[in-house]
Amino acid sequence: MVIDFLKRVKRKFMAALVRSKARREAVKAFEYDLRQFLDGAGALHPQRREAAVAEIVMGYHVLEKGLTMPRRRPVFGRPAATHLMNLIKSFESRFGADDQVSHAVSVLRSYSELQKGHCEPLSGLDEFLAAHPNDGAAVEPHVKRDDFFAKVNAPFPQFAASRHVVRHFAGKIPNERLMAALELAQTAPSACNRQHARVHVVSDPAVRDRLFAVQGGTRGFGSDVDRVLVVTADLSAIRWAWERHDAYVNGGIYVMNLAYALHYNGIAHCILHWSVPPAADREAHRILGIPPSEAIVQLLACGIPPEEFDVAASPRRKLDTVVSFNGGMGE
Repeated sequence: MVIDFLKRVKRKFMAALVRSKARREAVKAFEYDLRQFLDGAGALHPQRREAAVAEIVMGYHVLEKGLTMPRRRPVFGRPAATHLMNLIKSFESRFGADDQVSHAVSVLRSYSELQKGHCEPLSGLDEFLAAHPNDGAAVEPHVKRDDFFAKVNAPFPQFAASRHVVRHFAGKIPNERLMAALELAQTAPSACNRQHARVHVVSDPAVRDRLFAVQGGTRGFGSDVDRVLVVTADLSAIRWAWERHDAYVNGGIYVMNLAYALHYNGIAHCILHWSVPPAADREAHRILGIPPSEAIVQLLACGIPPEEFDVAASPRRKLDTVVSFNGGMGE
């Protein structure tokens, strides 16, 4: 009995040592993250080219969303348009040309054309556009529902290119289609097959609206959304501090697989960020009734689209701006 007692004491002592070590490692790891953020975050280093491009992309995306909303208002976003003009002028004076900046000018041209006849021209916009004659109006694709889903059985390059975020919803999702998409999403890979991802399906409009109020990015279309898929990552699957990013990395992989699965099953979706303050995150946990051990990764607003709708162009960066080769391309 004495030996058994000593063994239990030893096990408890060793477990306490492991927990203590894990806490110390966590402090070191998150201190490293903090230093990396302070050294690299665009908001703290706006003089960097990539930070300036990112701010312009966020700026044109605000207008691009407005141009493709289901209940589009001709008069919207004037302060945002003025701010975007100023960002572009500053960027061009410091860095010159950039494909994403050119698209921002094109979005402003589309914005200008939409507002003609509805309100006074935005101060300085006509002169700004005249100084950029080579950037035509951005074309925000107008599509028919059957055409939008026409490539779901095509080879992967065509299938992947056909998936777009949608903010137009007009119908209920058949349960069997939703379950088929969720089943297909389970094929997503994860570190050590731990399968961190969890999905909370929100069907109650009242809960949906409370959640969207916390998230803050669905104005103009949130009331049309049929279901909200809240993707979380179970932190119980994270063992050590060095794995601290695994929840979001693996959760993000799952989100992308889920987006493809939804598109394959004819379900329109809009991926919503979860970049919110701690108080908002805690409120969402309360609204959804999920434990703190599940980290919210992203939300997907889902529904069946109408017969015809618009999608944002959102051009991708050129490959040579995102890919680099360490040691050349090899054989």
